Amino acid sequence: MQLEMSPIPDTNTAFARFSHALREDGLRPALAYLLGLTDYRYIAIFKFRNGKSTAAAFYDRDNPEDLQTDEVPESATYCCFVRDEKGIFTTADAMHDPRLTHHVSREAVQAYCGVPVLTPEGEILGTLCHYDTVPRDPDQINIELMLQVASALDQTHSVPDYPDKAV
Repeated sequence: MQLEMSPIPDTNTAFARFSHALREDGLRPALAYLLGLTDYRYIAIFKFRNGKSTAAAFYDRDNPEDLQTDEVPESATYCCFVRDEKGIFTTADAMHDPRLTHHVSREAVQAYCGVPVLTPEGEILGTLCHYDTVPRDPDQINIELMLQVASALDQTHSVPDYPDKAV
């Protein structure tokens, strides 16, 4: 079944729908709901460990049966910018973004929008991000909603541990 882009509700309605999906259906369906509000291909919660990174939770619009991403060096992700700054990082087109001129993944991941998932004490648990292999407009993403979701993921203890075995 192909995930289609949904009409975009206001932030409070979207957050209520995400929360309901998280509570009733689990993390992946809740992430799929968020992804459906955009035309991006992927959404994930990335985690870091020992210089590596992988998705602890992942949804691919084109291949929803895929449950995992490859483990990569943390510097091969744009999530490292979110982690290091504890802030938002976006790029609409990595091939034309001067910040990414020398980034190893700029050809493979051309669009990205990520926010940190933080504890109330400021400890980073991971990143919540939309990304794609083609350029996309990050302005379509409701950053306020992403930040609310990131906070809720911590408050509900919904951030999975780093996968023991990346595929």
